[in-house]
Amino acid sequence: MRYPLTDAELVHSARASDAEAWRTLYERYLPMVWRRAYALVGDVHAAEDVTAETMLALVRNLDRLEGDEPGVAGWLASVVRRQAAEHHRQSYRAQQKLAAAAISPIGAGSEGPTAPLEAEETRREVLRVLDALPERQRLALEWKYLDGLGVREIAGRLGESERAVEAVLYRARRSFRELFEAKRVAK
Repeated sequence: MRYPLTDAELVHSARASDAEAWRTLYERYLPMVWRRAYALVGDVHAAEDVTAETMLALVRNLDRLEGDEPGVAGWLASVVRRQAAEHHRQSYRAQQKLAAAAISPIGAGSEGPTAPLEAEETRREVLRVLDALPERQRLALEWKYLDGLGVREIAGRLGESERAVEAVLYRARRSFRELFEAKRVAK
């Protein structure tokens, strides 16, 4: 009976285009990568994205890896941290863009001493409504209206067809409008 392959043997075989070695390496580290990603980002969908990016980095950098186990595990842990940090940076930037977008149309047409307060309250309402949307819908709206991406680019980021993204955008706009109007009426 053969003992389980070491990481060094798996990395060497994966470099030689051995699909079974790659699958074994992937299955060995996927749970650890996902757990770390989820611990860092706190959201299932975001953790899946971070995990996918990390495992993609493993494929792209396989030639640079040392084959010893602590090296592969440590390298993957550092990639997860970098990917999670990038996720948080992108989320923060999107929130900042959203805040600016929420304030500018209102501030432009409003006058009087209460205009800044009204703009800030509207910005907060917009953020609350966006946070209440499902992750895919929120991302689709942010990418479309804040980042100015087209449907094709959003489809590429979400890994879905353009028709599916159009449906997501339609549902997201409808949900956003309903939630936003409900909050306005409740006042």
